[in-house]
Amino acid sequence: MAGYPVWDWPTRFIHWCFPVGIGLLWWTGETGRMEWHSYVGYTLVVLVATRLVWGFIGSFHSRFATFVRSPRVLLRYVQGRNHSDVENEGESSTVGHNPLGAYSTLALLLVMLTQGISGLFSTDDVAFDGPLAYYSQGDYIDLALQWHDIGWRVLQALVVLHVAAIAWYQFKKRQPLIQTMWFGSQPGRESVHSPVGTGRAILTAAVATALLAVAIALGPAAPSYY
Repeated sequence: MAGYPVWDWPTRFIHWCFPVGIGLLWWTGETGRMEWHSYVGYTLVVLVATRLVWGFIGSFHSRFATFVRSPRVLLRYVQGRNHSDVENEGESSTVGHNPLGAYSTLALLLVMLTQGISGLFSTDDVAFDGPLAYYSQGDYIDLALQWHDIGWRVLQALVVLHVAAIAWYQFKKRQPLIQTMWFGSQPGRESVHSPVGTGRAILTAAVATALLAVAIALGPAAPSYY
């Protein structure tokens, strides 16, 4: 009997949107296309929010409770404990994310969310005004700008580490991570748990989009000095 996909459709779709979105953020920011930069940022905020919610209501291997383990388990994994030992102790299942990949995933999601939110509150007084920048009379603009700058540097570092780790497991350890994330499963890397309905993810994304749209629509205009 064939197994089920390890990664359901929403998880895979959101995952592959991230490298495209991050690349577009860099390009639009570098070339001064700030309107498009905003649109890409809004999209990524919705996708990150959806993935975070999906970590609680999604399919088995997409849920944080399934793959995020304690720091002790992470340390044991990094020290070279083999997968069968970990699974026998009921600590983790490496069919999906291994303990190291789990923390990498969380870090990327949280940094991208911070980057998106800080962008909403940022302004450079020249080419870009975040739609929420002037809440509280703009008291948080400087802080948001600092977070946005730091967050971008952190995100770049995390992306490099993430790609390096995938390359290591893909080519050195011969684990088909890329194929599994693209197709959902691979021979020997399948789930015994059936995926939940995709409609949950679509509804979650729709709610996140509506909430963001309302927040943007209600955002105060920049103060006039004339």
